[in-house]
Formats: sequence, C-alpha cells, structure tokens
Amino acid sequence: MRALPLLATLSAATCLTACAGDFWAMNPPTEIPLDPALAGDLFIEAVEVRSAFYNPPDAFSDAFIPAFLDGAACFGGRQPVRAIVFIHELDRQGDLIGEDGRVSLPGSVDLHDARGRVIARYPIRADLAPTGRDLTERRTAAAEVFGERLCERVKGG
Repeated sequence: MRALPLLATLSAATCLTACAGDFWAMNPPTEIPLDPALAGDLFIEAVEVRSAFYNPPDAFSDAFIPAFLDGAACFGGRQPVRAIVFIHELDRQGDLIGEDGRVSLPGSVDLHDARGRVIARYPIRADLAPTGRDLTERRTAAAEVFGERLCERVKGG
C-alpha cells in the first residue's frame, strides 16, 4: 500500500521535471509595462531570485543579486520596489554555457510595490559571450546584463 503514494509522487515529479521547460515556451510571461510616470521614481530595495524548483538563496543568488543591482542602475529614485527575478530552466550548479557556447539566462522580472502588487513585468534574456573562466565571473556578467536589459525595457527599448 505504501508503494502506491510513492509511485504517484515520483510520477508527478517526473512530469514536472520534464514539462517545466516546455511550459515557458508555451506560456511566456505577459509583459506589464511600468507606468512611465513611475519610471524615474523607483529604486530596487530587495531582489529575490527564483527558478523552477529550487528557490532558497545559494551561491547563484549571492553572485547574481549585487551584479543585477549594478546593471539595473537606472532605478535611482526614492520609492522602493521589490524585484522578483525568475530564471527559466536554471541549472544552479551548471556552468551557464549553452550548446552554442554562449552564456544565456532567459527569464522575467516582476516589480512589486510596497503593498505587494505587481506593477511591472518584463520578459528578459541575458545573452552574452562567455566571460571569464570562473563560474562566479559568468554569473556576475550574466546578472549585470540581466539588470541592463531590465533598464532598457523600462525605458521603452
């Protein structure tokens, strides 16, 4: 009798693992543009990095968050927002180098106001030539580009 619930759990986990990449291809995040009147008034007070199955802070988050904030330097206002960064298909232990030899981080950023409401959402893709031999250097470079892409999107680019 105990084997049946375990089998169901393993089957569900296998489906989730196999289907996660396809989900984002079929249902990409909907863009919610930031109100232009708010664009110059915001600063990012907190960043949370999420991926499909594993979300606690780790070495990836430790490298990503400060570099993302450096890249997102356009947020120099006074009104605080929280950035929820979702990286699609993230292998947190991987080398970040795709089959084409490039570093690529596809994902999205939600900006939440002080009440927790989503005030903006942007699909983002950081795509760059591999920089540095060290994994931390690649994570840092990709995160900075991710923040820069967010600024470009906020400014209408």
